Amino acid sequence: MEINSELIEKTLAQAGIHGPSSNELHLYEDRLTRFFTREYQRYTDNPVSLHELGISTDAGPIMEDTESLMDRHYDEDLNFFKSFLDTAYHAYSMAYYGDTPFSIRKSNTTLEEAQKAKFDLIAERAQIEGNERVFNIGCGFGSLETYLLERYPNLEIVGITPSKVQVAYLKQRMKDTHDPLGSGRFTLIEGAFDQLPLNTLGEKPYNLVISVAVFEQVRNMSAILRRIAGLLTSKGKTFHHFITSRNVIPQFLDPTRTRIGTYFPGGRVWPHDEFARHTEHFDLVGHWFVNGLNYWRTLDEWHQRFWDKIPFLYDNAFDTGDIAHWNNYFSLCKAVFAPLDGNFYGNSHYLFRARN
Repeated sequence: MEINSELIEKTLAQAGIHGPSSNELHLYEDRLTRFFTREYQRYTDNPVSLHELGISTDAGPIMEDTESLMDRHYDEDLNFFKSFLDTAYHAYSMAYYGDTPFSIRKSNTTLEEAQKAKFDLIAERAQIEGNERVFNIGCGFGSLETYLLERYPNLEIVGITPSKVQVAYLKQRMKDTHDPLGSGRFTLIEGAFDQLPLNTLGEKPYNLVISVAVFEQVRNMSAILRRIAGLLTSKGKTFHHFITSRNVIPQFLDPTRTRIGTYFPGGRVWPHDEFARHTEHFDLVGHWFVNGLNYWRTLDEWHQRFWDKIPFLYDNAFDTGDIAHWNNYFSLCKAVFAPLDGNFYGNSHYLFRARN
């Protein structure tokens, strides 16, 4: 049956749902961006500390609402994610287009190329040599695994995820001996990193424990780093990539107070310097802030790809509520990364080395 894209777009517009190329959505995203710009500037001019707010990163559970997060977000239908993620890695995290606002905006890089550039940058900053035994917290669809196994023929990696959708997808890939995940150098663990006994996470120590786009869920930084230290060799390293803000944004530290909590139960945005101070078990090697316009561009591309695939995604069950949910999600996320040329809200990288 031929799909009438124009009719679908008209139907959505009548329901108040507009695509990323429309004037209506541009105006909406501009208003959101102006709101967040005012908020960021307010906390730039009048910064507050976690201590003043009575917020600790040394107490409480390691993570919260993992099951709700899987149910509401990560266990969405596989075809939904495939509709907008890059075709090479299916990476559900920021792609890397450049290190300055000008280079990011002017880049002609495709999403696929920018995701590889992100992994290149992570490999460089994590100081990966290629013969390590690696543990990946929150392996998603195996994007980092695919990159590392293709690039480093002597590297072994263990990934863990609590997502049923991701586990099913990864197990299918592992059956294919031509797939990097079917090479015998990848091991999958099903479950949540903070909930499984430490002795079930590997038979021998790791040279590197890594995470990409997972620590937004972390509440107790001391506890998770203590747990990571128990998995590493005496000279092991740990590297993490996750969303941060330059200064504290109080409402971003309570997922029940923000609209983003609708999409990411238990998610928080910590200030850039906070994670770097947790050196109870590690020496800090380096930390970097990655300009947020990289994520703005990533989300903008995801948004357009999702919109273009709506006729195929919803051919048999046209659900305007579901479409509105994800359409609003992309717009909201873009608006939080765009203000102040991406210099306030972005991603951070952290590299620690275990103490002898």
